[in-house]
Amino acid sequence: MSTDQTALQLVNDTDQKVEVFVTLGATPGCIQNVKDIPFVTNTVPGNNLQGSFILGKKGDAGSWVSYTPPAGVGINGNFAFGTPPLNCPTQAFPNGVDLAEFILNNDFQGAGAQETIDISAVAGVNAFIQFSMTGGGPWNAGSSQPNVTEFGNKGIGENSGQVGVFPYGCDNCTASVSPPICPNPPIDAPNPLIPQKEAICNVQRDASLSGGTVTITFKGFAA
Repeated sequence: MSTDQTALQLVNDTDQKVEVFVTLGATPGCIQNVKDIPFVTNTVPGNNLQGSFILGKKGDAGSWVSYTPPAGVGINGNFAFGTPPLNCPTQAFPNGVDLAEFILNNDFQGAGAQETIDISAVAGVNAFIQFSMTGGGPWNAGSSQPNVTEFGNKGIGENSGQVGVFPYGCDNCTASVSPPICPNPPIDAPNPLIPQKEAICNVQRDASLSGGTVTITFKGFAA
């Protein structure tokens, strides 16, 4: 069992402050209350799994935050930028919303458990997000991508071929099985859908190889 906890860091690389929403998964053995995450300042009454906070603009003292769960405890969830997660586009977010997703420090799940990170553009893209990883064991996106150290998303119709990204509508990475059903698709949604040709959407490593830092960088809102 690993004794090294992976740190989760979030950075704003833009000249404007941004509100970040965190939604935790109700996963046994993982953090179950956003109040346990020191930088979360706003919570939802009656909902321990969702909260938000402000990242200052690039160069400010509050432009980055970091969290490492207690020993033996995992963290599972996602970050959304400017809004809580949305399944369908709105007037404010006409191309929908993408998510930075993660489960870290989950070695307690036993043999075969993997730390896993990705960007979900299944419901759209409102933000450009970059992951970078240092320390701990190597990350991979399958046999064709054995050593992944960073990845990011592009616009809503440009994510096929992007390691670590689920393209729009492609909830099974290489296929569309049960994506959100919306009255109207995002304005720039590809039609037909453009799934990944290979199963490269999840970036993972054996959970026993935890440690180091996973950094999620907000690179700006998509036009």
